[in-house]
Amino acid sequence: MDERSQPRPGAARREFRHPDEVLEFLEGIRERARRDAERHQRYTDQAGGVTGVGSSADGSVRAEVDGQGIVSRLDIPDSALRRGNYLATMVLTAIREAQAARALKLAGIGAELTGARVVEMVREAIPEQIRDGLERRPDNRW
Repeated sequence: MDERSQPRPGAARREFRHPDEVLEFLEGIRERARRDAERHQRYTDQAGGVTGVGSSADGSVRAEVDGQGIVSRLDIPDSALRRGNYLATMVLTAIREAQAARALKLAGIGAELTGARVVEMVREAIPEQIRDGLERRPDNRW
């Protein structure tokens, strides 16, 4: 007997006594697959246009990421250009914050559809300094 024919660990072996029981069991599988496909389609429809916005710690540099998570806009005022070596940190912080905001929005959509703790898991995965910056922004609610 190969491993594909073995029951999953912890799964009870199902005994069927009548062909109608098999058909009912298969219909249950089909219905769960249909619901999962609908949930996936809703997620895809909602997630396609999810963007994110972030800014540097002082708020002067602003970044936006598009529906694919790619930087679509970067605003750097003249005052920030005079910050020298610190400018790169400001730009990267704004981009990372925008990407994290988008990730949290996507997690929120996933949580609505599945009921899972996705948002909290994603939030915990975001570096603390980026997470703190996001939480200060009133327009980044997920």
